[in-house]
Amino acid sequence: MSVYQKENPEYFRAALSSIFYQTVLPTEIVLVCDGPLTAALDAVILEYEDSCSKDTPRSTRTDMNDRVMPDGKRDMPGTVFRVVRLTENQGLGKALNEGLRHCTCEWIARMDTDDLAAPDRCEKQLKYLERHPDVDVLSGTIAEFQGDALDVQAAEKVVTSYKTVPQTPEEIFRYIKQRNPINHPCVMFKKSSVELSGGYQPCPYFEDYDLWVRMYRDQAVLANLSDTLLYMRVNGMHQRRGGIQYAKYIVEFRMKMYRYQVITFGEFLPMTVARVLVSLMPNGVRKYLYDKKLRKHK
Repeated sequence: MSVYQKENPEYFRAALSSIFYQTVLPTEIVLVCDGPLTAALDAVILEYEDSCSKDTPRSTRTDMNDRVMPDGKRDMPGTVFRVVRLTENQGLGKALNEGLRHCTCEWIARMDTDDLAAPDRCEKQLKYLERHPDVDVLSGTIAEFQGDALDVQAAEKVVTSYKTVPQTPEEIFRYIKQRNPINHPCVMFKKSSVELSGGYQPCPYFEDYDLWVRMYRDQAVLANLSDTLLYMRVNGMHQRRGGIQYAKYIVEFRMKMYRYQVITFGEFLPMTVARVLVSLMPNGVRKYLYDKKLRKHK
């Protein structure tokens, strides 16, 4: 997880809380502070640091019975909370690479600091991975919502749409040539496989998609669950995915895919033109296309 100074402290607290109330608790939580934070964000970090171990992983501790603190937060003495601070803002890709270096577990679950993990998210992913040991990357369905919900129960009431992803290898093979086949905010991946493909690399707006494409090229196995694993805030998302600069980034990334030999030039051209045109549309039109054509609704 990576946090920077413009994050909402209440959303951040809610995101951490959704991790603390997982049905299967993590061995460690690695939080990267991408540059200096506000006092309010630092206060949230301190709250949750106090509920965790500072050094000894859950698997080697004897005091593994968690408890509920007087303020209602769950105490997790067997989970390490590791805070990594960067002196300057580096951007998401570099921050996540730094986080990877501090992760001691082979399987890593990713999450953003304003989203809410479903209580059984990690349990479902880990059970699937136990049954499918060949898989390197696993995500699932995301429920999108707008507003200020601070827990899953409240978010469920205001879900506007679902971002689904393909599940079978054949579907992923077709999909990855056109769109991102993995929902990054709820992904769980094998650390060694990510490192083998070079980790996150500079690719504005497409750092995760770029990583999946390189892993796919390197014969990694990508998979998805149909289950809803995460509730994601989408306030203002469509405005951020438009404009001339964004269109330029689309072309640059699609050219990378061509150089990776994941797509042919015949596959590069039509989809690139289509995505550039969508990025240059007015926000309202682009929002309509995302909502009506690329999402499933309740």
